[in-house]
Amino acid sequence: MGGGIREKPVKVVIINTQYVQTDAASFKSVVQNLTGKDTVVGEEQPPAKVTQFRRGMSFKDLDLMVQELPPLDELMKLFPDL
Repeated sequence: MGGGIREKPVKVVIINTQYVQTDAASFKSVVQNLTGKDTVVGEEQPPAKVTQFRRGMSFKDLDLMVQELPPLDELMKLFPDL
């Protein structure tokens, strides 16, 4: 028993889960409220990175660009004449 080896104490983490329902506009505010971070709905966000299709683009970059596209029904609302 006295071999000089000390066992580390066991760390117990208790996680409280909570179900919430919100809309897309206030999602960030709800998450930050639950995690204890302050926020204001509608606060200015930094401009989003714009990815452009270019010659020599890797498949990984193209895949990321496609994933950033909004859903097709949202695009159809933006361009109803098409």
